[in-house]
Amino acid sequence: MSGYSDPFEYLKGLTFILEPQLRIIKSRGGADDDIFQVPLHWHEDHDEIITVLEGKLKVTLGGETKVYTPESGDAFVPRGVPHALESFKGVPCVVTERTNPSEFDTKELFFRNMLSIPGGLSSGGLLSVMQVFYHGDGYPVFPVHVAWLEKAFVKILGGYVAPLLGHRLKYKSLTEARA
Repeated sequence: MSGYSDPFEYLKGLTFILEPQLRIIKSRGGADDDIFQVPLHWHEDHDEIITVLEGKLKVTLGGETKVYTPESGDAFVPRGVPHALESFKGVPCVVTERTNPSEFDTKELFFRNMLSIPGGLSSGGLLSVMQVFYHGDGYPVFPVHVAWLEKAFVKILGGYVAPLLGHRLKYKSLTEARA
């Protein structure tokens, strides 16, 4: 297998394509479709480059929110900076995400595991989500952003409590995920 995934609909009207070093998210933008929404989080080991190819996307970076369009250029998200993404209801949108360093291969595995949580992100359970965060360089942002506390939260819940209670990642490696 080449490592490229067939497009798959994750939520109503929301399609993902996972490629090596590139994630493509397409929101159909229908009136009854779900929106693409990523809650406030941060990464310790990689930067993200978000590009809007079609439509518009709300990007919150640190304390500032800006609407990006194809004319805006890339949204550069430095490691350590809290950020969130949200498409607009009823507006078609196509977005890509790349990482820096480009050889940071945990990101594709992160998405494959996150999108495989039974019941999805909204009902998949805190422990399952924190376990994926623990293995994928993701940290939630608390109402008062305290990085060391957010890291400890993920490490304890995702690294210790989740496995102790029987939670397991669907994919342990990209080779397994792409098979």
